[in-house]
Amino acid sequence: MLIEHHVALRHVHVGLVVLSGTWFTLRVAGQLAGARWPLDLPARRLSWMVDTALLTAGALLWVALQINPWVQPWLGVKLLLLVVYVGLGTMALRRARTPATRLAWALAALGCLGFMVSVALTRDPAGVLSLLR
Repeated sequence: MLIEHHVALRHVHVGLVVLSGTWFTLRVAGQLAGARWPLDLPARRLSWMVDTALLTAGALLWVALQINPWVQPWLGVKLLLLVVYVGLGTMALRRARTPATRLAWALAALGCLGFMVSVALTRDPAGVLSLLR
């Protein structure tokens, strides 16, 4: 059964979250430094592979733990934030025209990622804001 592997899956998922956020940060930093490699195909492919593995590990955790994102509000919020994070990251890496706007979009994406992590840790749709209640 998949439930027997949920601890390992969780560790893989958390590791991939860290890797994904770190790789995004390195790509943005490279672009801000004037490098071309962050938009080259190998850099993009690594992002795709890491993020695909991350989504796969997350989906396997849902199945193993029998969590439904439409029934558990915190998981639904996390999925919605994932879409926002991808959009903000796209703006930072591909659409922003100036270093200042690139940095602003990147900081917004990283803030979104941080809030997503807080939602996962608290298992509350309000994430870290739930601590203010």
